[in-house]
Amino acid sequence: MKVNGVFVKDYMKLDVMEFEIPDEPAPDEVLIKTMACGVCCWDSWLYRGVNAPGPYPYVIGHEGVGIVEKVGSLVKNVKVGDKVFAAYGGNDMMSEYFINRMDGVVKLPDDVTDWASVVYEPACCVINVINTLDIHQGDHVVLVGAGYMGLQTLQVLTKGTQAGRITVFELREDRREMAKAMHPTEVVDPESEEGKKLIREIQEAGGADVVIDFGASTSGFQLADSLTKTAGKLGIASFHRSDMTFNGAKWHLGGLYVYNLAPFCNPHYPELLPKAYEMIKKRVLAPEEYITHTAYYKDAEAMENMFQRACDKKDGYMKGAVLFTKD
Repeated sequence: MKVNGVFVKDYMKLDVMEFEIPDEPAPDEVLIKTMACGVCCWDSWLYRGVNAPGPYPYVIGHEGVGIVEKVGSLVKNVKVGDKVFAAYGGNDMMSEYFINRMDGVVKLPDDVTDWASVVYEPACCVINVINTLDIHQGDHVVLVGAGYMGLQTLQVLTKGTQAGRITVFELREDRREMAKAMHPTEVVDPESEEGKKLIREIQEAGGADVVIDFGASTSGFQLADSLTKTAGKLGIASFHRSDMTFNGAKWHLGGLYVYNLAPFCNPHYPELLPKAYEMIKKRVLAPEEYITHTAYYKDAEAMENMFQRACDKKDGYMKGAVLFTKD
């Protein structure tokens, strides 16, 4: 079956190109008609040719939402006509149709019409972060970075965990204001005098129980490392694109627990998907609040603008979604 998909044609150049997918899903798969697909930070790097699956051109996308067109013989969790989000499977979802494993899709309400608002794959990653770190009652938790993923993690920390003191370090003022709306203990710019003072205070007190790196930078990683106490938990939730260095003696003598918080750290990750959706339904998580940009997949100018904003984070960009319908 031939479908049109969004391809990275060259460095920071997109094109809609035709490619082939199977006509029928396998017994444990579903065929989905795409209505929208989120633009992940990973997609913004693929747009720049980083961590690419092969030579140009290549199709992208792993945050698809849409309507089930066909189901395999073993599929029981969804049926033809169901509206679903995909949160585990392939990287070819930014196309008119895609095939996905059955345990990687979750049914949405029948009345969904705002497709960009139900891009829920990242929320599942957030639940994996929280579950993997096993935050205990009263833990001092530090977030380094309050971007799209950091803010969702903060939603869960403030509304769905036993965390005690919650400290947020974020460089951008607009994101600090969004973080403050969730009422953590403190939100500061790490480069300000107030921020530098707070960093010293935490370090001199021995560090925080749990520190989560969402900074996606060398400086963010180093700050998170420096704020983690002896035998504390350092969670690496950023997808770092280059080699990172650390002080092996400090990690060894400090008994540090270091967590790679990528989805593949959890062999039971698909089991989290419906649980994450329950958190959304209870409004512990509200990922739709941070969708700032959308573009129709055949509108070349709008698509290029959105992907450029995904790279430079200008225009208040937090999260983008590619639309496959104009309705």
